[in-house]
Amino acid sequence: MQVLQERQLLQMNRDSLEKRILQYYNETKNEDVVIEYGMALLMRNAMVMDDYSFICKDLIRKIFLEGEPNDKKRDFCLYFYDFFDYSEWEIVRARLFKTRSEFSEWTRVIRPETKYIRAAAAPTYDKFDEILTYATRNYSEKQRAEAFADKENFDFLFKAFFADENGKKHMVTFKHADISKSGHEMYILLEILTKLTIFEKDGVRRFEEILGEDCMSEVKHSIIRKKNKARN
Repeated sequence: MQVLQERQLLQMNRDSLEKRILQYYNETKNEDVVIEYGMALLMRNAMVMDDYSFICKDLIRKIFLEGEPNDKKRDFCLYFYDFFDYSEWEIVRARLFKTRSEFSEWTRVIRPETKYIRAAAAPTYDKFDEILTYATRNYSEKQRAEAFADKENFDFLFKAFFADENGKKHMVTFKHADISKSGHEMYILLEILTKLTIFEKDGVRRFEEILGEDCMSEVKHSIIRKKNKARN
């Protein structure tokens, strides 16, 4: 079975993703790839208001609690902290690292950024009004009131641009995005994609560099649009 690529991981709905990831693991038993799937989905979950938290939680827990320790698990374990209770996390830490000091040193660089990515810190549709307030911050009082009266027809997009391994530019669009995040937060989330090895096209790595100056947020106001049931 082929590795899932950006279109699937960054666009497919939750149920389909869980089925595809479980199918991939059952056919390949490739733990490292599943961990990278999990990282991509942690990033997506932190970027958007839709719920992609804890996808394949039991499988990822099994991989960290029972799988053979390796550097891939060591590199990314801290991002999955919320998948475990405290006693389980201590088992994971002890399996992957010889000492607490080794764990601290290995994760020292990424520790400050994990708070933006961990599943427990992700936005939900409860944040919609806050994001709309941010999006309409330059509106007049009347325009802002009109926007809130018609908020079911608003959506927020974030368009992220990357260069691939050959320097070719490409874009990923995140729908229902939390555009109120700072540029620093957005960069940390997008940087996750540059750390993953699974995304390739014709043997060329897709996410080699973030083109930060090209990235942009967009407020979409549709005249006719189906209501998103998640907000009702």
